[in-house]
Amino acid sequence: MSAATTASPRAVYLDNNATTPCAAEVVAEMLPFFTEQFGNPSSIHSIGAGVGPRIQKAREQIQKLLGAAHDTEIMFTSGGTESDTTAIYSAIRSLPERREIITSAVEHHAVLTVCEFLAKHEGYTVHVIPVNDKGQLDLDAYEKALSDRVALVSIMWANNETGTIFPIEQLAQMAKPFGILFHTDAVQAVGKIPLRLSNSAVDMLSLSGHKLHGPKGIGALYLKRGIKFRPLFRGGHQ
Repeated sequence: MSAATTASPRAVYLDNNATTPCAAEVVAEMLPFFTEQFGNPSSIHSIGAGVGPRIQKAREQIQKLLGAAHDTEIMFTSGGTESDTTAIYSAIRSLPERREIITSAVEHHAVLTVCEFLAKHEGYTVHVIPVNDKGQLDLDAYEKALSDRVALVSIMWANNETGTIFPIEQLAQMAKPFGILFHTDAVQAVGKIPLRLSNSAVDMLSLSGHKLHGPKGIGALYLKRGIKFRPLFRGGHQ
């Protein structure tokens, strides 16, 4: 038997919606921070002082990617799940008199599980908007659920299973007259769909590095300047 017939077949990776390989240039950019540039950026000594500007550069790169108006609107997190959870809890704590949440039936578990917990243990009413056989949101049901009792709408920008893109700008604009905070899980959209959040009605947006050839364990939460915000964690300035 020849070597050609015994060789293992070459693997073809087709699961980039789940995770992507870290790009070589990303690895090269990060390596110095595991070795020479390991300092605490809040330290006053030279080893720490050199790190702060690099964090600021990363923040500005994400601002540019999202088309955000200010670099101060970018908060680093451990990934999409932390970003989603932070956005949801911030909204309900900022508007404690409002006891309703709107989401969709096809959200990632990072959103749906939190909403289910809030409904079961904290008495929130969660409106789960259905989708049709093409994965498109029922806009009539969404419009009917909107009211001044709703603290938050959390609807994904692009679905990780079907690829369906939701009309986020339209949904966010529809929520504004009611004073509702609008969050979108854009983990599957960032880097694939051009975004211009500086001209958007979106208040909060989640992203995750490992979905666009970045490292696992890092993400970001966009917070529109001026919105009410309550942190998920307290303490630890950075």
